[in-house]
Amino acid sequence: MFGLSKEVMEKVEKYSPIFTKIYKNCLKAKGEEVIIISDYGYENSILSSMMGYGYYHAAKQEGLKANLLFQEPKKGFMQADNNVLKALERLEKKNIVILAVSNKLGKFGKTNSFRGFCHQQGHRFISSTGLGDVKSSYFELFIEAMNVNYARMKRRGAVIKKKWDKASTITVKTEAGTNLTFNVEGKESISNVGDYYEEGKGGNMPCGEVYIPPKGFEGVEGTAVIDASMKTDNGAILLQEPVTLTIQKGIVTNIVGKKAHRLEASIKKFQYRANYPQRVRMIGELGIGINPGAVIIGSMIMDEKVMGTGHIALGSNYWFGGSIKTIFHGDQVFNNPTYYLDGKKMEF
Repeated sequence: MFGLSKEVMEKVEKYSPIFTKIYKNCLKAKGEEVIIISDYGYENSILSSMMGYGYYHAAKQEGLKANLLFQEPKKGFMQADNNVLKALERLEKKNIVILAVSNKLGKFGKTNSFRGFCHQQGHRFISSTGLGDVKSSYFELFIEAMNVNYARMKRRGAVIKKKWDKASTITVKTEAGTNLTFNVEGKESISNVGDYYEEGKGGNMPCGEVYIPPKGFEGVEGTAVIDASMKTDNGAILLQEPVTLTIQKGIVTNIVGKKAHRLEASIKKFQYRANYPQRVRMIGELGIGINPGAVIIGSMIMDEKVMGTGHIALGSNYWFGGSIKTIFHGDQVFNNPTYYLDGKKMEF
């Protein structure tokens, strides 16, 4: 059933209270219909199927009308399967949609934007992508990152957001060599802490980050030393040796390090398909992880949330208030950042 063995299903069911916590605390579900979209995973990773089944089993226990759909794993340029498309088309407005997929959902609809679709239809949503980057044995680590004190994390996020929203520049530095300044004048940060209970709203799970776009296309200058994990076209990879990015006027002009070629190749691959190739090289986000239950594992949906890390992202940021619209959004995570707001060290 669901492509999972009885043993695996029983393992997932043990953690049903954690999935129920997400429905109650994050989504505040009250009788809505729930569509859960998952996939069959890969040979060494069925984490997407396990997470999808976890949401389904908890929904059934709570008496929610739930439908669990499977498709083949998708790259971003591929089309979502017909059974998924039809289910989303039939779903009445103001319900709940949950993604738990190995890579991406795939293209669908006129906008090809899952977030845009949910916003238009008034659906609350949860998105867990890139689960195929790690093995199924990491399931419990995801559970730990989901089973956090959301009220406490919300307070922490609110403090950082308030400070970032008042700043004109944010500089991030690390002992490894990161020294990067963002012009954020007039920009508003987003505190992603699991508040997914308003119509058309949603976000990642695990959650736990504050992030902000730079002003315009040219608002980032300096050096970023990526020493935790790096997003490529083939998923996230853990870094044993750092990769250093040089950024001038918002654009990555040089990449060096043992695995620099992996990121450079990914950028070129997306540039080949992009309408505006230069935008793939632009820095679109600065973020800080605030989830105390998350750990670096090589899956970006988790890595960028880890407390004690920071991250930047290349590419698209238009959906959270930025100016860059392109086909790539790649987060890059570094350890032990210190942030300076308008030149003054941030305390929080």
